Amino acid sequence: MKTAQPSALNLLALSPRQRRIISYLMREGSMDRDDLAQAVAGEQTEVQAVLAELQAMGHIHLSAHGRVELALGKTRRRRLPARLWPALFTTGRLYSSQEIMTLRTVVPILQFARARLGEYTDHGPGHVLRVKSFATQLGYVLGLTNTEQHLLRTAALFHDVGNVVERARHHMISQETVEKLAATGQIPFSMNEAALIGLLCRWHRKEYEPARADTLHGEQIRTGLLASILRVADALDSDYRRFDYTDKFIDVINFFFPHEMIFWTGLGEISGIRIYCTPQLGQEFQVTLQLFLQAEAQATTNLHIQALHKDVNETPLEWSVQIIPVVATGQATAPPHSERAPTALLVCPFEPHSLVMTALSRNQLLAAGYTVELLIYPDTHEATAWLWQEALSDYDPTLFARLIVIGDRPDPAITPQLSTMLVRWQATGVHVSLLNRHEANWARLPTLLQHGVSAILGGDWAYFWGDAANGHDLAWGRIAALCTRDPTQSTVGLTPEEESVTQGLLNVVYGAQRQAAEDLAGWLALATPILDRIAANDRAYFAAQATDFVVAYTAFAVPGRIEGNVIHFELDVAEFTAAYYWALESAIEQQGRTMQRGICFNRPYALVAWPSGDMVELLAINHWREEEATPIRLLYPIDLGPPPEGNENALRVRLPVTQATTVIRGLIDACNQSQE
Repeated sequence: MKTAQPSALNLLALSPRQRRIISYLMREGSMDRDDLAQAVAGEQTEVQAVLAELQAMGHIHLSAHGRVELALGKTRRRRLPARLWPALFTTGRLYSSQEIMTLRTVVPILQFARARLGEYTDHGPGHVLRVKSFATQLGYVLGLTNTEQHLLRTAALFHDVGNVVERARHHMISQETVEKLAATGQIPFSMNEAALIGLLCRWHRKEYEPARADTLHGEQIRTGLLASILRVADALDSDYRRFDYTDKFIDVINFFFPHEMIFWTGLGEISGIRIYCTPQLGQEFQVTLQLFLQAEAQATTNLHIQALHKDVNETPLEWSVQIIPVVATGQATAPPHSERAPTALLVCPFEPHSLVMTALSRNQLLAAGYTVELLIYPDTHEATAWLWQEALSDYDPTLFARLIVIGDRPDPAITPQLSTMLVRWQATGVHVSLLNRHEANWARLPTLLQHGVSAILGGDWAYFWGDAANGHDLAWGRIAALCTRDPTQSTVGLTPEEESVTQGLLNVVYGAQRQAAEDLAGWLALATPILDRIAANDRAYFAAQATDFVVAYTAFAVPGRIEGNVIHFELDVAEFTAAYYWALESAIEQQGRTMQRGICFNRPYALVAWPSGDMVELLAINHWREEEATPIRLLYPIDLGPPPEGNENALRVRLPVTQATTVIRGLIDACNQSQE
């Protein structure tokens, strides 16, 4: 018989003392009994009595080690993990110490180049970060070694610095710059490493040797292959984000260079680009570079599509380019239901980005004639292991034609279990697709492709199943990407409506997360109305929730302390940590912007620290639309604390109490020194 697990429907039936403990465990996860008593400010004997009551009611478990665990119900015979993921909107990017120093050197140069309006398109930090992302994805697809991947990523960051001097020779100037910086000790590379990185920079355009190989530290480096990948990755960054100027700049270009407008308007015609890897009979896999083109545009006259074809054809990479017309309006329509319709199992965590991608994927699956079954699970620390080791074991693969997994969190430790589960599902002929934006998961691509899994890669807007799209799909993809606040997005063209819909979506998802559903059926019940409204393009509904989001999630209960360019918050008790990012972003915006070209905030950095058991958690950001401040990830004092999670503009790290003060002070000092 099912026990009455805590939920939004029955918490009110508990006593105030019981509700306080249940609510705290919902936020913070399992805890030691003594620590819990201290956290809820209760007497030990009183708290012990309440725990005994809750245990008898089936709401909690007391482990043999004295930890209190919240029971959130079971799915069939498996218990769900309890703690909601303390979300940081990031792709979990990976960095070496050399790459950190490279970025700190490259970003100011590229910011200067970005300011040169005569070059028009974005050759600044946003461009090289996108090229690095594409190159990293393609490098994993092709199974590069760690050393090759490291050289490729570094070359992606340096390949356009020569634009600060001259456009025509920028590839050669980039090569010379790398070698000079290494020779003078300004970047931590040996001259042999710098020579290869510089060569890749030079070879990202014009003539090169695709078959060349070199040796570095006794290891073979496929220099020509790396250059081939870099050339394609550079060409892939050719959508609307490259021409991110407002109408007044477009008018200037049109007045002085009308004969060249076809080049600039061609960028606006491409709504997005992604990489689609599929298993192929008789070969390992096929890579298709997909370009979503506005319906009224012509691929044969778009200069950027022609350039991508040319760049791919001039490499030994046997990849294809696919043009996907974007229908202006409408949504996918499901064919008449058939008893013989194949069934797809669509899986995602309960978080904003993945829910949007699931709604878009479900529309396309229905349009393709599938019946869709959903598996929606809480977004927790343990969720990836639980999903691949337990949850999917409860399903009979013979009942499905497709398994589509979206947005599972990185967990390299479970790769063997993931492989075992993939073999089990594919043994019955199920087509498996994984769509994952987290960079820390891209390392598993060779394993996935070896197992015949389809994988979709690209920017944060792109992780939906299917190769058709309408204007509503891409609008929702952009909203999903805005939820991640990725710094590679365009900062021009963001509309008030998009911001309102984004805030409203976050408000609805956070409100549902805080209900902490009992089991998978409960999470599905919470997700279904959200998915339905996205599928129906009901943006007005979400926009109407934006005000509640601003009230509930964009301010801390305590004021921040201004320390130079940093707004510093210290919390005694953690609340709903998933929303802390938005409170920091709002705090930066409230301090105003400087009177400069571009988007430059008076105080571009903000951080918050709070206790978490016997540790301190730190979340620190610079505003994602800030154009001049050094990205905060590059300022983190890695010599003082453990490596953080995050992207360039946001980081999160758990610190021992003994380290926290030193690390936070070091980060604040670095933020202030970077702006001097």
